Amino acid sequence: MAIAWPDGLCPNEMTWGVVYNNRAFTSSLSNAQQIVGYPGAYWQCQLTFSALSRDEERVLTAFIGRLQGMFGTFNLPAFTRTRTDFIGTPLVVTATAQASFMRLGGVTANKQVFSMGDYITIAGEMFEVIDDAVSGANGQVLVNLNKRIRKTIAAGAAVEYRAPYAEMRRTSDTHALSVRPLVANGTLDFREAF
Repeated sequence: MAIAWPDGLCPNEMTWGVVYNNRAFTSSLSNAQQIVGYPGAYWQCQLTFSALSRDEERVLTAFIGRLQGMFGTFNLPAFTRTRTDFIGTPLVVTATAQASFMRLGGVTANKQVFSMGDYITIAGEMFEVIDDAVSGANGQVLVNLNKRIRKTIAAGAAVEYRAPYAEMRRTSDTHALSVRPLVANGTLDFREAF
């Protein structure tokens, strides 16, 4: 079970991105390419911590210790993509495996409920909304996503849109922080866990 990210611990710098699972086949005669896309895209990130106080360093190293390298998973907040508005109580209507869109219900009717670049989390999997999404009179909305849905998500699953997160794990079993008399710093790499 994924553990929570420590409250109040925020990196000084983050590098976020998605690794897609595509394969290129290049002709040795003409250099023409065919690209085949497969499911299995995942988030990756690098977090840099600078000038950690002694207390913050202890919180971070204890958290890393709880993960036990690549073994443990945790919910990493999307620190810069939080929302405070209310759009209803979004729930999955349909979210089929391998689709790059889903239909949600329970949102405010006839309103733009998502903007491109919003993040949403459903059952530990985070997606980026790639187009503005306007709900219909029935309180449903079609949401286009940045990556394919890995496995069918059950109808009625709750959608976290205010404080989205991705379930992540370490990419390595080792870690080290640079420790100075008053502060510590370091960089950690993570990838989406599934």
